[in-house]
Amino acid sequence: MRYIASQDENKIRILALSTSLANAKDLGEWLGATSHGLFNFPPGVRPVPLEIHIQGLDIANFEARMQAMTKPTYTAISLHAKNGKPAIVYVPTRKHVTLTAVDLVTYGTTDSGDKPIFVL
Repeated sequence: MRYIASQDENKIRILALSTSLANAKDLGEWLGATSHGLFNFPPGVRPVPLEIHIQGLDIANFEARMQAMTKPTYTAISLHAKNGKPAIVYVPTRKHVTLTAVDLVTYGTTDSGDKPIFVL
């Protein structure tokens, strides 16, 4: 961001919308924002409470780790996103979006018959 700003006479303005950040100050510094230009809303002011569940695996090979994470991800969604609660699953690439979605739908259909327990 600083490089782009140095090449142009106009200042860059960014409006970033996201969920609450634990490291908002670090992100602001990285973007080159001054402390008076940074606003972070804590999770307590959200209209809908936010629950964060992080799960990882200790597998060195990237593709093997991605495949191994699918079943624990499905289990976590089944456990934490009951009664129509939304769930967000982050994956690193577009390719993995498709692979993960297909696997989650397969697990859901297998567990509950014709009607999956969640909608993608």
